[in-house]
Amino acid sequence: MGTRTVKGWTQLGVQVVLLLVFLGGLQVISEGRTRRFDLTPMRSFSLSEVTHQVLALVQEPLAVTVFHQRGRRALYRDLLDRLQRDQPKLTYELYDFDRFPDKARGFGITRAGSAALAYGAHHAVVEAYPEATLVGGVLRVLRGQRRRLGWVNGHGERPPGGDATGYGRVAQALEAENYETQPVNLLAGPVADDIEALIVAGPQRDFLPPEVEQLAAYLQRGRGVFLLLDPGPLPGLAYLLATLGIRLGDDFVVEKERRILGTDGLAAVVERFKPGNPITFPSGRPSQMGAVLPSARTVDVFTQMPGVHADRIAITGDSGWVMADPARARRGEEPSQAHNDRPGAAAVMVMAEVGDGTGEGGRGSPGRMVVIGDADFASDAYLDLLGNRDVAMNAVAWLAGEQALAGQRPSQVPEIVRPLSPLVVTDTQARGILLATAIVQPGAVMLLGLVVVFFRRRHG
Repeated sequence: MGTRTVKGWTQLGVQVVLLLVFLGGLQVISEGRTRRFDLTPMRSFSLSEVTHQVLALVQEPLAVTVFHQRGRRALYRDLLDRLQRDQPKLTYELYDFDRFPDKARGFGITRAGSAALAYGAHHAVVEAYPEATLVGGVLRVLRGQRRRLGWVNGHGERPPGGDATGYGRVAQALEAENYETQPVNLLAGPVADDIEALIVAGPQRDFLPPEVEQLAAYLQRGRGVFLLLDPGPLPGLAYLLATLGIRLGDDFVVEKERRILGTDGLAAVVERFKPGNPITFPSGRPSQMGAVLPSARTVDVFTQMPGVHADRIAITGDSGWVMADPARARRGEEPSQAHNDRPGAAAVMVMAEVGDGTGEGGRGSPGRMVVIGDADFASDAYLDLLGNRDVAMNAVAWLAGEQALAGQRPSQVPEIVRPLSPLVVTDTQARGILLATAIVQPGAVMLLGLVVVFFRRRHG
């Protein structure tokens, strides 16, 4: 073997050794500095902001026992591993429900896919998947009981169920986050003391004076009221809001420049939020996706009344219009200043703190109110459009005083066909898309074909 050959093999050996040393060192460094990157579109392998906040409340050992379906162990293990990395006090066990039915019954579990949670003296059985449901169970054992909400009825409000115009998905999301709802009729007398907040979801008829008085008294007791009000005359509620310095507009907000693809331009796109508020700007960050209000009216603060602190927390873009006559907007007529329509940004969400909660049965803290000039945005058809779910759920969390639930939640996979697309484009962008797909691309293919035909004929 020649000297040159020996030298070449020696260099190769040294290079291989150095490469192995480098890879070994890189492995050691990476094991000590593990970082995960979630590149999935819906961040399927990352915990949500709300989950981080709930887990941060855990101060004692939290035991989670999951009984899974056969073949789905990895699904639950991956989720529980992420929870355990975030909160080391959480421990878990996984059992195949079909193999350990007696053990499952000992935990009070009667079907696969359930989890038994134990935290101190508190126990709960919940669905073990998805993340929001399991974390809601964690919050339940932390609190020891569910928070109660009242669903006001008697005025044609959206029900917590039914078709796509109802609030079935909101009701399910509230149940997953440790709330329970019950119907409330304001004519039946004062609202029960253990109800944390009232939800008024799109009333079609106005409130009677005694009902308005009940809402005002409930606020003075330090409780919360969530008003979701579609365009239409509601003079009783408008009067109540006016006493708090809030103006409920008898109008209709439309977007003609920035719109949801495939709509008539009535949906208001909201991406401008007041910094620092816990509903549309939780944890110091605005809702990343904005919100869409399919049929919005204006809600604004016109003055600061004594004992009331009110703020507008969301406004539309400058390209919108406020049409003075909602009927004209619904007919699809163009906005015009000649008809007293107003161009420009418009406030559509307001939050307020009222009084000091020292009234009869009060809890010594201000009452809270959130008013949103649309009820469609939280219905089943629109809840998972852009950031609508976060806005609705954050509002309830603030009203009920559950700060850990104010933030961004896991993205939901759409379960129903919705009338809107989540793609927000301007008219100029829409024309550009049409031009590119209907003219430029086919034209380029045709031109390429003509060039090929020309050269083939030329060269015989």
